[in-house]
Amino acid sequence: MKSKSELQFEREVIDYLTKIGGVKQWEYRSEIKTTNQLWNNFKHILEQNNRARLNSAHLSVTEFNQVKKVISEIKSPYEAGQFLYGVNGVSEIEVDLDDGSHVFLTVFDQAQVGGGNTVYQIVNQIERPKVIDGKPNRRFDVTLLINGLPIIQIELKKVLHNTAEALNQMEQYIAEKQYSNIFSTLQILIAMTPYDIKYMANTTLDKFNRAFAFSWQDEVDARPVRSWKTFADKVLSIPMAHDMATRYMVLDGTKNKESIKVMRPYQVYATKRVLDKVRKYDFRYGDGRLGYIWHTTGSGKTITSFKTAWLASRLSNVSKVIFLVDRIALTNQTADAYRAYDPIAGFEGKTGVVSDTANVSDLHRKLTRKSDKNIIVTSIQKMARYVARDKFKPLNENVLFIVDEAHRSTGDGKDSNGMLESIRKAIPNSAWVGYTGTPKFPETRLIFGDILHAYTIKEAIADRNVLGFNVEFRETIKAPEDPSEEDIDDNLRSSVYDYSKEHVELVVEDIFKHWKERSNNGKYNALFTVHVGGNKASTPRAMEYFDKFAEINQTKAPEDRLKVAISFSADTSNGIHQLKTNENLHRAIIAYNQMFRTSFDMTSVKQYTEDLARRLNKTADDRKYLDLVIVVDQLLTGFDAPEMNTLYIDRTLKGGNLIQAYSRTNRMHDLVDKPWGNVVNYRWPKQNEYAMNEAFALYSNRASAAEQQSLEDLKAENEQSNIISRPFSEVQAQMRGVVSGLSELTDEFVQVPPSEKDQDETFEKLKEYNRLLSQLKQYTTDDEGNPVSAYDDPEEFYDRIGITEEQEVLLTTVIAGELKARRAERDDIDVSQIDLKMVHIHDVTINYDYLIDLIAKMADEIHADEIEEAKETKKAIKQEIAKSDNDKEKAKVTDFVEKIFNKTFTFDEYPAPRDVEKMNEAMERAQKDSNLKLVTGFIRIWGLDNSIKPKELEQLIDKHRLGQEDMDKQGELTAIMNDARSDYKEIAQPEIAKLTWIKYRIEFRKAFYAMADEIKKGE
Repeated sequence: MKSKSELQFEREVIDYLTKIGGVKQWEYRSEIKTTNQLWNNFKHILEQNNRARLNSAHLSVTEFNQVKKVISEIKSPYEAGQFLYGVNGVSEIEVDLDDGSHVFLTVFDQAQVGGGNTVYQIVNQIERPKVIDGKPNRRFDVTLLINGLPIIQIELKKVLHNTAEALNQMEQYIAEKQYSNIFSTLQILIAMTPYDIKYMANTTLDKFNRAFAFSWQDEVDARPVRSWKTFADKVLSIPMAHDMATRYMVLDGTKNKESIKVMRPYQVYATKRVLDKVRKYDFRYGDGRLGYIWHTTGSGKTITSFKTAWLASRLSNVSKVIFLVDRIALTNQTADAYRAYDPIAGFEGKTGVVSDTANVSDLHRKLTRKSDKNIIVTSIQKMARYVARDKFKPLNENVLFIVDEAHRSTGDGKDSNGMLESIRKAIPNSAWVGYTGTPKFPETRLIFGDILHAYTIKEAIADRNVLGFNVEFRETIKAPEDPSEEDIDDNLRSSVYDYSKEHVELVVEDIFKHWKERSNNGKYNALFTVHVGGNKASTPRAMEYFDKFAEINQTKAPEDRLKVAISFSADTSNGIHQLKTNENLHRAIIAYNQMFRTSFDMTSVKQYTEDLARRLNKTADDRKYLDLVIVVDQLLTGFDAPEMNTLYIDRTLKGGNLIQAYSRTNRMHDLVDKPWGNVVNYRWPKQNEYAMNEAFALYSNRASAAEQQSLEDLKAENEQSNIISRPFSEVQAQMRGVVSGLSELTDEFVQVPPSEKDQDETFEKLKEYNRLLSQLKQYTTDDEGNPVSAYDDPEEFYDRIGITEEQEVLLTTVIAGELKARRAERDDIDVSQIDLKMVHIHDVTINYDYLIDLIAKMADEIHADEIEEAKETKKAIKQEIAKSDNDKEKAKVTDFVEKIFNKTFTFDEYPAPRDVEKMNEAMERAQKDSNLKLVTGFIRIWGLDNSIKPKELEQLIDKHRLGQEDMDKQGELTAIMNDARSDYKEIAQPEIAKLTWIKYRIEFRKAFYAMADEIKKGE
């Protein structure tokens, strides 16, 4: 039961939601407490909203069961989103009425957000019977209903608790399949305390990620909203709450990754501002400059621009929306993303409203013919060629252009900028909006108009929407002293780095040497950009690196080799470098084919590049991925790879180009394993460090008015904002403090503290330990430049953080494992739901020979009645088993050890075997004996002696999956019970024999699944 204070908070929230701003809002239905009452309430609203279509005032049981079936069969939040969106914003259910007629009943109509027939209700403490046997019944805190269907779920925690607990609770509900039946329509989950609120899209268990639970923000300064009342005002008022679950929800239909995504506050604000501008814009008289959106790279501009395009295409004054990308290579990527987000695509066989363009003629056809495909994705180059054709005729329709990577449209007037101006002149009745993560000041404003919304890298890092950076500046060869700006800028001039073979060798050596640290022991991969100066071709230098990696790989053991590929465009210029460039590319493709058993050649370079990108961003179907890709300029903008964490740079970058390139590494993935994006620079260390800090200062300042500052001042400011990592010494000192605190709480790493309060503190400190250790493991040097490595010199690493190897093993295995088990028991949840994945200084693995030796030793001690000695040995066994990350393995071995200790299992002869194979055979025998005892005991207790044999029952249980009610699909259980019906009162145990037939069947099922689960846990 919830505490009194939590129930008071719940009551306060409900009261407030019914009259936000003093206006009647959600209607509180206090009498609705069960799932059946929810269905009846929905039925009533459905009947009210469809009176004109129904022949009678009420749906019969048979008629309404058809409706219930459609909703109950929704399998995922993505399917729920499709159902709620329906066709063109109207969700309908097909029903065969009892009189033989056929009707479509409207469930939702998006056009009636906040009005019309839409009904907004609030319910609380809904009773939810368990769905999975063995799990408890549940009660949900607060549920917001739209037209009777649960759309928003709020779990509340009182002061001194945090939102993580509410998120854990909702994750547990997902695991227990509680968001099913009428609750399968849930779209948004909200974790709320009085001073902290997080919201996220509903999701399947495998995709549940706390990193995607967001705070709301103030529109003006992007500060997080902490007060629950302010959150209610801004997000849960009507129609905003309805908009969040519909207009600002994205259905992501990416193959095998289907999900729903709820927009973040800055995305909502930007979309609203653009739509307001478009709605009021007069296409006949304006200059077309609606403005631009500055949202830092990695913060989800594709989603924002898609929603803007989608919603704008439905405005009465917009005929077509054209999404312009600045490179042909990005057209397919963007069109694919847009099609994945299109709620109509794939719905009842429809192809959706998004289309790309095969060529200029195709573009002409799509622009001039009436079609429901009114969002067109094309490149700026294709569009410019189209308007330059002699037969081009001005379009009469109102066209909204949305320009991606708008900073690249502000060039010197020769390339993209010239194209953009030519398109604008050719289509005067057009309006233009730019989207960029790195605007050019003041050029972007001159081309697109005033800024409409800003969300900087500083704000995104503070919100944990993107990661900060851990940046290294490595010295290879000695750089010339006192270089000029022209010397450093490889867009202008060649330098010593461009020609030195030693530089290449030292760079490749450094990448191999520190691969484990930077990649988190191979969990993440990397991009390497190479560029030479003086307008010379960079591909020969990139190939030099490619060949050097291949050469070093041959000297390494197979497990230490890196899978390296290279990507650049084929040369069709007929220039002096064409032959060599294409020969190099062909050679790289052949090496790639050998690595992945593909069959690309020079006629399929485009497909090769696409395949390479999938292996870098880890979306390849065969799950064979690359470790490192060498590029010149490709993939440095617009490429999204959450499982890439490192960028190696052998060139000079500055300003927006630097931010764009660095931002390939800082996508959110796992906050422990990936604490930041790693960047390693290999030329002009001092000067490039200044250029980096200057770029970060510029692009973290909303006013875009960074003044000239010293490197020290810029660096301090960027460290303060968490844009770049703090010095190693600071993180080390913080870690020593955490280790000292853990030592005190656990009696020098010996035991879990007895009090719940201290256990909670230990749990939080272990999370902090994981976060800091993950960071420390990815540094390669300390503040003085001395090498640091948890892999190469673990002893020194232990010493640095103030813990011994033995203490670390005890802390991260025994204590962490026991703490998780106690939490699971206390909160009545499965241990797998406890969010604590320990980071080790180096991999902790079970020594199986030692473990078998310990088990045999304990068995001999028990056999000799040396109980005290056996207890000590059992402790050592527990410590060794704790090293396993496999919960099933832990449970199986622990169960076997308990059987030996309790003398329920004995070996055929003593001393017990020290051989791994023989011990495994004994473990299997112990499990089989135990299973047989459970099955035969069950048969006797429930009076099945004349109905079924133990072996037959074991065969049925073999097919069972833990936690599933899956053994009566063909009536198997029913048949067993029916066979026992005539006998059980005579031969079952007395407490069973007295049960009525109905009660017997109910209790039999429960007991049978409990026994089957017990058997499966041990396997």
